[in-house]
Amino acid sequence: MNSGEDKKIYRTIVKATGLFGGTQVFTILCSIIKTKLVAIWLGAEGVGIIGLYSNTVDMISALTRLGIGTSSVRDLSRAFKSGDRSRFASLVKVVRRWVWFTGLLGAVLMLTFAPVLSRYTFGDSQHIWGFVFLSCTLLFTALTEGERAIIQASNRLRVLARCSVLGSVLALLLSLPLFYFYGISGIVPAIVAHTFAIVLVTVLLGRRMKIEPVSIDWRETYRQGRGIAALGIYMTVSGFITTLYSYLFVAWLNSHSGTGEVGYYQAGYTLVMQYVGLVFTAMSMEYYPRLSVVCEDRALLSEHVSRQVETSLLILVPFISLFIVLQTLIIHILYTADFLAIGGYISWAALGMLFRAFSWSVSFVLLAKGAGRLYLITEVLADSLMFVLYLLGYTRWGLVGVGVAYLLAYLCSGTGIYLLCRVKYGLRVPLRVFGLLGLSVAGCAVVLLLWQGGQAIGAWVATAMWVLLAGWQLKRRLL
Repeated sequence: MNSGEDKKIYRTIVKATGLFGGTQVFTILCSIIKTKLVAIWLGAEGVGIIGLYSNTVDMISALTRLGIGTSSVRDLSRAFKSGDRSRFASLVKVVRRWVWFTGLLGAVLMLTFAPVLSRYTFGDSQHIWGFVFLSCTLLFTALTEGERAIIQASNRLRVLARCSVLGSVLALLLSLPLFYFYGISGIVPAIVAHTFAIVLVTVLLGRRMKIEPVSIDWRETYRQGRGIAALGIYMTVSGFITTLYSYLFVAWLNSHSGTGEVGYYQAGYTLVMQYVGLVFTAMSMEYYPRLSVVCEDRALLSEHVSRQVETSLLILVPFISLFIVLQTLIIHILYTADFLAIGGYISWAALGMLFRAFSWSVSFVLLAKGAGRLYLITEVLADSLMFVLYLLGYTRWGLVGVGVAYLLAYLCSGTGIYLLCRVKYGLRVPLRVFGLLGLSVAGCAVVLLLWQGGQAIGAWVATAMWVLLAGWQLKRRLL
């Protein structure tokens, strides 16, 4: 691969990260505004009811969508890149029919089990009609995921970002008046309005692209969609296992140390996974379709994975360094002084994000190859290892041990997934990438140790050095 093509890949990655990183920040801000106002208007009871409804809907939606919104990106992006407009149009029709099916399946299940869900979730029968009305949100969510997959696969990244921004704004504008004027009675209509706003914007903007009309019968729809659904099911099961392990650890932590410690853990988890982790969400929008197109060429596959790891590290190093030295301010803004106790936990976990960048970049090879079963096995093994390390880390060092366990888990899983892809798919990551990974970890570790040792000035100087160095390295790759 020549220098011009290298620079093009780097530019693509950085542009996509900037585009979707900004979108993620905007979406989070809308969520913070909504959460703050709802807490003021509805109080703790209202927030609790929203959480119970949302968690139940999300659980059923995740299980019934069959992962179509993510797994379909692989086949759609390949068809789009090949230039076969008829093949792409056929797959679009297949995906749209399948998401209607999965959305209606989720809605019917919620309608059927509304009495059971009300009794199990709230302990009474007063919320049956709430679940009945919320059943339509499962259809809206499925349609949104399907349309987003089509937009993502057709490389319309700006349209995808616009959908997220406008959808968040419209959802906020529709739901807030319902909360304000109707209080707790407006919760269900507000949730419905939120999901309807997002699907409306996504469909209106997403379907502006002209797609060749094709005729495809239902038997062919099932045949073509079966492979997509199979990969999606593996991804769904993987996500469920991850959620299960998270639940088991929180339950164990609650029984050993109480709800206060659980609160600290959840606050730290949100800071690291949601705010630092948004970098990965932003990158995946462009990376997954691009890798799916080149995955059959070993040399190109290795080049794209290597470039993704390098760019991820160069973006994360300054981000994590600043996160470490600004953590006190961040905690004061988002929480209270009591939550300063999570400083050690979030610092080590943020450092572990560097190993996650490598593991995450390599793991997409399995999705691009369509190796659903292998992906599930590796994810279950990684989640099991992390759960065990969490237990050992907390038992030995408390929440700081959980942060260290997060780092070690991704170091081990990243090593394992790379060796697997090297043997099975011929993936080759050059030594310079491992050198950059080692230097990145060492640099951020210096910042962390200086900060924890009370050397604030030294930590700031080191942070400034890494920000400048990472910026210079990125500039070299882009220009």
